[in-house]
Amino acid sequence: MKSAAVRFVPGAVVLALLCGCVQPVREDICPVRIDLVASEDGALHFEVSGFAAARVDEASLRESFRVYTIFDKRSAGEGLPAIAGSYVFGEGVLRFRPRFPLEAGLGYSARLYSSSGRFEETRFDIPRKELERGTIVAAVYPSVDVLPENLLKFYIHFSAPMSVGMAYENTRLLDSNGKVVKYPFLELDEELWDPRGRRLTIFIDPGRIKQGVLPNEVVGPVFKEGESYTLEISDHWKDAAGARLRSSFRKSFRVSEADRQSPLPAAWKLSAPEAESREPLKLAFAAPLDHALLHRLLWVENAAGERVAGEVRVEAGERGWSLRPDTSWRPGEYRLMIFSTLEDLAGNGIDKPFEVDVFEQVRERVESKTVSRAFTIRPRQR
Repeated sequence: MKSAAVRFVPGAVVLALLCGCVQPVREDICPVRIDLVASEDGALHFEVSGFAAARVDEASLRESFRVYTIFDKRSAGEGLPAIAGSYVFGEGVLRFRPRFPLEAGLGYSARLYSSSGRFEETRFDIPRKELERGTIVAAVYPSVDVLPENLLKFYIHFSAPMSVGMAYENTRLLDSNGKVVKYPFLELDEELWDPRGRRLTIFIDPGRIKQGVLPNEVVGPVFKEGESYTLEISDHWKDAAGARLRSSFRKSFRVSEADRQSPLPAAWKLSAPEAESREPLKLAFAAPLDHALLHRLLWVENAAGERVAGEVRVEAGERGWSLRPDTSWRPGEYRLMIFSTLEDLAGNGIDKPFEVDVFEQVRERVESKTVSRAFTIRPRQR
């Protein structure tokens, strides 16, 4: 048995080593060689050459050449059918074209059998394509570097769609000494991805956040006030194309006291723009709010109850929100509309703190309500 590593050469592109003298249908026909050749379109096929066309029975030759996929290097082809394909014989060359493209990363056994049942084998390894490692961790939210002791979740944003099922083995928390924090996350069977596969939500185990529940009492909270931690994302994580991340990612932060109070919309600072302008309406919060929910659970309606279309932005640190309208503001009365399920970093909703009975909280989330805050856009001063 001989081996041949596949290599691509411009022009005629012969991809195998000389096989030597083999014995196909007639044992006096020599020498014969088996090549793996790339066509102009890049497709790979096998060629058997080295014998005179006049001395070869074409039908017998077709039966003498077989290609097998190598799954076990010690017993390639044993007990397995040969791969399907078509044969073409001409000018002293037998060409075998596989029905399906050869797969990168697999090996193949090309065998030419003699009339006595013996065969000579050449093995070919199809190299894996070098995948470009271009995907990066684009952002992690919360983006601030001081987080509450009862932080509920992280959002991890990627620059391209990611593979599914690799989140928890490639994400970990380290304490200030570089030691791995054990079991910090709520590891769900189905990871929480957005429809594009580019944003992952990872929850901190709620049992280690809520007061008075067994995991918190026995194991303790994930975070401790006054300590520092690092969220680490490994570059072994693969994107949807199978390439690893370009580089690892680390987010370091300090932990402040737990936050157990609901956000108060009445306390938000609202800056109304002038009429006949497209300046943004701006909100400033007393503390950071949930980045993803700010994009979905806040909007503006005019006096007729029509939603104002425009571009929503969440400001740095998740302490601000703005709406730039698609058309100029008109003078009149408006309402800032807020779903009650809008949360802060600790999961405290507008009308209910996180520290409530979990079943009651689930029911409340399903029966989400809206609250509103009125404001006026006054005519431009002439």
